[in-house]
Amino acid sequence: MNTIQANTFNEMQKLLTKKVTKLFLLAAVLIPMLTKLLLNNLFLTDWMDLPTENINFTLLDLFVTILLPLFIFIAATDLFTGEGERGTLFQVRPISRMELFLSKVIAISVFILFILLLEWLAVIISSSVFDKNFDMAAIPSSLGAFIVSWFPIIVLTAFAVMLALFVHSSVLAISGMIVLYVIMMFIPYVLPNSLYLLPSAYLDWYMQWLSDVSFRWMIQTVTYLCSSFALFFSIGYYMFNRKEA
Repeated sequence: MNTIQANTFNEMQKLLTKKVTKLFLLAAVLIPMLTKLLLNNLFLTDWMDLPTENINFTLLDLFVTILLPLFIFIAATDLFTGEGERGTLFQVRPISRMELFLSKVIAISVFILFILLLEWLAVIISSSVFDKNFDMAAIPSSLGAFIVSWFPIIVLTAFAVMLALFVHSSVLAISGMIVLYVIMMFIPYVLPNSLYLLPSAYLDWYMQWLSDVSFRWMIQTVTYLCSSFALFFSIGYYMFNRKEA
């Protein structure tokens, strides 16, 4: 476990040195702040009359459906496909391949959670400053929505890692992920019955938790997400383990 923790920290450091990671962290703070500032100063009454939660959840939707998937694709490509291209994927170190693979997946997942929490903090601070109807009682439900959103994002992370290990070109990997993700987002409009078979369908599942949650629905959804993660993780590790040093 200490080996995994140490290498996870090492993988997180590698991600943090990337300019694109710093850009996403900055976006997590600036986008909520600027959104609330613009809405307040431009006197957009149609927006400002909405409950604060509506605007905050719109910001959450922006991150979980667009910005975080993009960060996942970039991070997975860099830590797997990119390092494979550079010949640094399997450096000499006292760590097994499973530990190395797991630490990379954990590093991306931890960064996602950190970005979500950073965004939530920016949303709460900007709401308390700019929203006249801001209700402190809404803070727990808001935090819960952001944290719950992390779980389907982890499934998408395992999916992206699996795809990153199927190709040997970083450009092909990230472009392929984006194209496939866009296709997954639009498939339900053509084939409605396929909606809940796609990992992308659960990115906004926090909305279900804000209403009356069916115990049966909760068990089915959690089972699907866990099963999907296990499948993508297993295939990803199989491909990772087959790679030559």
